[in-house]
Amino acid sequence: MELQQQAMLSISELFGPTLQGEGKSQGMHTMFVRLGLCNLDCVWCDTPYTWDWTGKNGTKYDKAEQLQRMSIAQLLERMPDGVKRVVVTGGEPMVQQATLVHFVWGMMRKGYTTEVETNGTLMPSYEWADLDVQFNVSPKLANSGVARNKAINIGVLTEYKHHGATFKFVVENDDCIREVIAIAHEVGIQPSNIWLMPQGRTSTDILAQLPWLFDKCAQHGFNLSARLHVLAHNDKRGI
Repeated sequence: MELQQQAMLSISELFGPTLQGEGKSQGMHTMFVRLGLCNLDCVWCDTPYTWDWTGKNGTKYDKAEQLQRMSIAQLLERMPDGVKRVVVTGGEPMVQQATLVHFVWGMMRKGYTTEVETNGTLMPSYEWADLDVQFNVSPKLANSGVARNKAINIGVLTEYKHHGATFKFVVENDDCIREVIAIAHEVGIQPSNIWLMPQGRTSTDILAQLPWLFDKCAQHGFNLSARLHVLAHNDKRGI
């Protein structure tokens, strides 16, 4: 792949060094690149400032204020030498995957470990096969308020599984657990490759659900992701 250093991405924010709060690498030293734009509109979205230009989720954000355009070269220059793990999140990063692949390629060349967070609705292009990237796929359940035919695409999720992705789900009740089990069965995801996370924007919300979710994970063989950043700083941005 030829690195397209002048290709542009819509960026919401860059922050770190910090710690990864979720999933397989939770607790690890990390830099975050938050991209703008999303193809879904979850009712409990904790980053509506990356996509909600109409006020659907309660606040109307100004796209011109919230997003900036940055080239791959500019982004690569902003990555600190002391942190060797970068998480690309959103929004939905795969909305911009045609350019994102070049950023990940550039990070590989610099020796960084790169994770890409995705909702798992957009098929990864053939170019990802040549990249050393960890996909963290977070399919949206009925509690997101997104219609299933828009939120869940079994074919796309299966493709991510073939890329060695990990899967994480935001859950809040037994109906969510049943959905996770059904999706895992359809896609063929092993319980050991699934992380469950309590829904909530404050430490109080998270802690209230932890005993129940701890027991559900133990019962079904899932991993528990306690959302460390929320426990530490609630819904503060840039953490």
